[in-house]
Amino acid sequence: MIVRVLQGHVHPGQVAVFREQAQQALLDARRHDGLVFAKVARQAHADGGEEVVFISVWRDLEALYRWVGGTDLLDTPVLTTGSFEVFEHFDVQHYETYETPEADQVEAAETSSGVVRPVIEAAAGIVKAAR
Repeated sequence: MIVRVLQGHVHPGQVAVFREQAQQALLDARRHDGLVFAKVARQAHADGGEEVVFISVWRDLEALYRWVGGTDLLDTPVLTTGSFEVFEHFDVQHYETYETPEADQVEAAETSSGVVRPVIEAAAGIVKAAR
């Protein structure tokens, strides 16, 4: 599986535009065969801009290539409408998971059954306490 992480800073005057683009990109991604997970998150800044992450997980590179529309994965933010100008800067990274697809299915089943969720919540508590 491939994890795609787009991270960037949205210009203060472009936040509403980006949010619309992000919603459209999420809808588009969710229509594509091979998408496992997609989420957009933000961190508001005092200047009115936002630091954003767009995380998607794909079954394989071929599925990601189909969504992106080619093999240029690093320079394509894949916002289905609009352009790069919403970003002050952005970076796109791709990671191949170590786990096999079968292990990912077991993990998803454990998470949905509530077995893994308490461990994740406990880890989050440890991180908060360490700050």
